Amino acid sequence: MKQAGLILCCLFLLGVSCKKKDDTMALPMTMEYGFESGDEGWIVGFSDYPAGLSLSDSLVLYQLSYGWSKLPASVTPAQSGIRISGINRSDDLFMYIKRKITGLLPDTEYKMDFEVDLASNAPTNAVGIGGPPGEAVVLKVGASTKEPLNVRDALQHYRLNIDKGNQSVGGADMAVIGHVGVTDTTTVHAIIRRSTTTRMVKRSSANGELWLITGTDSGFEGKTELWWARVKVVLQP
Repeated sequence: MKQAGLILCCLFLLGVSCKKKDDTMALPMTMEYGFESGDEGWIVGFSDYPAGLSLSDSLVLYQLSYGWSKLPASVTPAQSGIRISGINRSDDLFMYIKRKITGLLPDTEYKMDFEVDLASNAPTNAVGIGGPPGEAVVLKVGASTKEPLNVRDALQHYRLNIDKGNQSVGGADMAVIGHVGVTDTTTVHAIIRRSTTTRMVKRSSANGELWLITGTDSGFEGKTELWWARVKVVLQP
């Protein structure tokens, strides 16, 4: 009887231990990037523009540029972020940052919530070329098991190898969470915050990895200059 009792006790303790471990693994994971000391592993990219641009076209016609720097002085308190800028000559320019995350449960579905802080100087309810500078530049967030990369389409334009949707419409891998407009009277850069209102669900890779991505899909045919100041992602298996 004593031996049987000891076995039952061990099984009970093992069950409690397993439950605690499972509960811990099922807790939400929060990843937050403030960019105060650098890009924190995020990589800048551009897509939806003609492939084979000359350096002159890239720097003069499209004015594609990026870098980590202090935000404009109009943003207080002072902070840093990842700056991305470009002129939407293709009427479809996509500017984004991406980052691989590891340490997730392998081959597991995750509910994902995003929160993004941008420094923007785009006014709302304004008239712009092709579309307004605020509402026609939509912000998207998403994730994929494969790294977002440019591929050439049949018309020799660069397109992403993931489904981000097009302009104001999201896709299987990215969702629209708002636009870059600040206020009707905006003239200088200010921080705007955009968040997911509906949780995304993405499955991790067999190695427990995902690529995070957030970017702007533009229908405004002028110059857009933004700073990514903060990205927060909450993952719930």
